Amino acid sequence: MIQEFLNEQFIQTTDDTNFEKLKKACADVVKKISKDRSKISSYTLVAFDPEIPANNPDLLEVKQIIIDHWSTFVANSNDTAVTFIRAVMLEALQTISKEGRGGCLIWFTGRNIIKHYKLGREKDILTKFMLELANKIESEVSESWSFSPDEEIKVPEIVPAIIEKGEIETILRAATIHNGWAGEGGENPTPQTTGNSEWGKFFSARAGKGITDTINKVSKKQVAEITASQKDFIRQNSLLQMRTQLLWWKEASYSPSIKSSYGGLRDGILQTVLAYDYSSFIPLMYPISVDYFLKETHKLLSVSAEKKVKISDILKLIEAGRESLKSVLLDYSGEEARIALMNFIAGLVHEKYKAKQFKNFVGIPDTTELSFSEFTIWLFHDFHSAKITIK
Repeated sequence: MIQEFLNEQFIQTTDDTNFEKLKKACADVVKKISKDRSKISSYTLVAFDPEIPANNPDLLEVKQIIIDHWSTFVANSNDTAVTFIRAVMLEALQTISKEGRGGCLIWFTGRNIIKHYKLGREKDILTKFMLELANKIESEVSESWSFSPDEEIKVPEIVPAIIEKGEIETILRAATIHNGWAGEGGENPTPQTTGNSEWGKFFSARAGKGITDTINKVSKKQVAEITASQKDFIRQNSLLQMRTQLLWWKEASYSPSIKSSYGGLRDGILQTVLAYDYSSFIPLMYPISVDYFLKETHKLLSVSAEKKVKISDILKLIEAGRESLKSVLLDYSGEEARIALMNFIAGLVHEKYKAKQFKNFVGIPDTTELSFSEFTIWLFHDFHSAKITIK
């Protein structure tokens, strides 16, 4: 990503050693966010926004890491310091995206908000990064989610483990070989003969160890074969159970979190509770079809599902129903910098934030228009990001 920013002349440096210093700084950033997955989310919200304020805490944090490797960074970056810092952050995110959960976290955190950032000249590079990430996740999970309702779930056949007769005979023969027997040889022969009372001790010890080792070896092989044969069966069964649960949830139209029907919930409350409940059913990684299932479920519950409204109007609806949402949304206690939509909603519900602070914390104007369906999907992705962060 640093090289792409240089190629497009978003940043400039005439000294190759400075490029290496940026790469070293990036390696330190990767180590930092690898240890704290919450940083992956906050760095994503910051790095993808070309208009992020220069005093953002995450920017300042990475700026210091760059200075540790490049002491004259501030003097050399002039008025493009923020772009330099973001390029390092994006490079680190690109590196961490190669790891499954890291990639999912970047995708779920950034996929909705990036549509509303003013990307300017960086649009092609940033959208390409997100598109590649989306395709990678989709290809990884679609096969594991593929399942036909008509497909028979086959119970795997377990082949019995067999101990070879010849192997036991070899063990017993080796335990009886006496070092005085001409032509028998063998490894570590017993010094005792069958006429000696000590012979039984030698025989039982050596034969017992040999037989035990053989049985244990066969047992381990059997366990490995059983484990391997059960994996696909367990996957199919789990997938079938989850789909059954989702269909029941959709038909019952009942919220397990607030123990009430979705039918009586007003807009604002409905979308928030629906996204929260749905996230609790879905595994960490899933194909795009999962989003569409939620969208269709929401359409059945809200006549205004596709109606475009200003975010400020949605916030008013949430404020009016905050008492109903306090049991669903925990009070947000994170740093007050760039935060996810879900965290702002949580802060609004618990009266930590005011609606007019939306742009300061989320980064886009509250005059931005969304459909209620888009708002639901966005919240679902944020709830899912939070789940990935703590698991």
